[in-house]
This record gives sequence, C-alpha cells and structure tokens, in this order.
Amino acid sequence: MSSSAPDSGRPSKQVYARRRLFVLLGLVAVIAVIVLLIVQPGSTSDVPKASVPVVTPSDTASPGASGAPSGNPSANPSGAPAGGGASAPKCTSKVIVVSAITDKGDYAAGEKPQLRMSITNTGSEACTINAGTSKQSFTILNGDNKVWTSTDCQVEPSDQNSVIESGQTVQSADAIVWDRTRSSADTCEGNRDPVPADGASYQLSVSIDGIKSTNAKRFVLE
Repeated sequence: MSSSAPDSGRPSKQVYARRRLFVLLGLVAVIAVIVLLIVQPGSTSDVPKASVPVVTPSDTASPGASGAPSGNPSANPSGAPAGGGASAPKCTSKVIVVSAITDKGDYAAGEKPQLRMSITNTGSEACTINAGTSKQSFTILNGDNKVWTSTDCQVEPSDQNSVIESGQTVQSADAIVWDRTRSSADTCEGNRDPVPADGASYQLSVSIDGIKSTNAKRFVLE
C-alpha cells in the first residue's frame, strides 16, 4: 500500500505568490496615500506662483492715427521697484529731478520723435513716487504755444507707486512716439493738423506726480 509524502509544514508556491501579491498591493496603496498627501488636487503646490514683476516702465505705447497714445500704457520708470513704498516718504521736487528726453535733436521729414523722461533721486534716502499714467504728462511747445500734450486723449489712466532709491536715476523703458500733429481733447477721434516743419524748433517738457522737468528738451523738425 502506497503512503503519501509527509507534510513538511511549508506553504506551497501558490501561497507564496499570493502573499507577495498582497505585499505589493499594500506598498502601492501606501505610496498612493503619500502622493495624495503631498500633492493634493487644487492645492497651491500645483499652481505656479506669480512672480514679482520687475518694474520696466514704459511711458506709453505708440500713438494711433489721432496722435494720442493708444491703449493703457505702463508708466513705471525703468529700474524702479514697484510697490513696497509704504515705508518710504513721498518724493518731492526738493530731491527729485525730472528731465525730458528725445531720441534725436534733429528729425528729417517724416521722422517721428520718440519721447521719454528720466527721474533722479538726489536725496539721502529712498522715496515713493506715483509713476502711473494718471500722474505723468508730456507737453510739446512751439515757442510759447502748446501744440501737443499726452493727456489730451489719454485712455484709462492708472496709478503705480514706485520707490526711487537714493542717488538712483530711472528712465522710461518705452517711448511715446509723436506723430507731429497738434493735439486737442476735441479731436481724439478725428484727423489732426500737422505742425509746421522745415526747420521749426520745438521743446519737450514733462512732469510726473506733480514734479515738472527743470529744463525743456529742444529739437527741430525738418
């Protein structure tokens, strides 16, 4: 009579396989829980943080057919830190020097002057200035006659507080392009009359946050 092999007490291969499967499933479940705890759907870790903007102000975009600045220009002085000016006192004309800038002194027929401004803090400490479009102005004179100003047809003026450090000079990043026409608040939607050229002399004056440029910038239109 044949006898069966004695039971050694060791689990079969099938039992080992099932145990390994259970262990693997358990590890997967633990990893999934850890991932969910670290990266939760909709949490701030999934959303890129908004970077703090580096202030690169432009006084305005290029003007449209009417000669008025188009769009809502940025107005921060280039290099001036935006915001954070709560602890700095307000800039005054005693410490701030504003200067008018043109890209050329003489313009050939058809060339359009590019207008900028610079701001220098001559004081011993930082100060805060509103460099927004609501507080800046570019004005062109022919002798004593005002022929053009950037505020005549300004679109959506805005405020922008900026801190100017002691001894720092900042300048407009982008320029206002003047189309050599007269401006008027009554002609924003229509054609404007061209100004005289053929060697006519003009002066650019600017102001920002109530502080006017100390000297006008002279240029000639051919």
